[in-house]
Amino acid sequence: MNSLVTPWNESLDVSVPARAPALVETDLASLDEHLDGLFDGRLSAVLIKRVASDQDCSRIFDNFMRSPGLYQRSDGVSGRMVGTNAFMKDTAAMLLDYLRNNGYAELLFEGANNVFRLLYDAIEDAGHRFRPAYINGVPSPTHRATIWDDSCIEQLVLKAHTDWPQVRHSGREYSDVTHPIAVNFYPRHPDGKASCVRLYDLVPTAHWLRERGIHAGGYPIDFAELHEVPYLDIVPSSGDMLLFAAANVHSVFQARGHASDVRLNINGFIGYSRRANRVLAWV
Repeated sequence: MNSLVTPWNESLDVSVPARAPALVETDLASLDEHLDGLFDGRLSAVLIKRVASDQDCSRIFDNFMRSPGLYQRSDGVSGRMVGTNAFMKDTAAMLLDYLRNNGYAELLFEGANNVFRLLYDAIEDAGHRFRPAYINGVPSPTHRATIWDDSCIEQLVLKAHTDWPQVRHSGREYSDVTHPIAVNFYPRHPDGKASCVRLYDLVPTAHWLRERGIHAGGYPIDFAELHEVPYLDIVPSSGDMLLFAAANVHSVFQARGHASDVRLNINGFIGYSRRANRVLAWV
């Protein structure tokens, strides 16, 4: 995989690193060695192994499946979800969604260790000032859970996209984060290399996205346009947490096998805000 170094917005003063390592594997105790590289764009992906036990993973998965807050997304991104869906919502609509759904996301960790709190503790222990972003004075939700089920070509279950437009155009406290980091925790993940996160060596510019009519949200990017783009396939296991550069185009693949081959992803975002002088978290 080539370095993930394409600037994500030509109009911003973005410091582009000379090269970015493809993937680092670590554990939570050693994450502090890699956080600066993530926050300043020198690292593209860090896979934290076994942040949750098998018992905790099973409890979280059961909490998801039994949640009274489980619903089917209806915004063009197909999946079953628990928690706040902020995609392409203005602040008023997002806060209404937050009031309706965020409590269910917090209850996903009932009876289990909350791995997002463990991550945030690790960020603070590494010397970074940290807090949730604020939205009209309200602390942002920090995670939501999804089982993606897009029906499209090959084994694609989440179409290719970039997340930087949702950050830059949000008008919220985190909109100045230059290197947004996707946080993905997998209480349940299929075995085998056919089920993976594909991270492309492409950070689309604003002009590239505007030409395709997806400048506002960065979704979806036509799979056919990515055949010549180098990529890295990342294969997590149940209990792992993946942190990766969310401005890079990425998609999710899953082998078509047994009904038990389910990927449950609990995700959010973090990133360093110069304006707030803190690492912020949001969904």
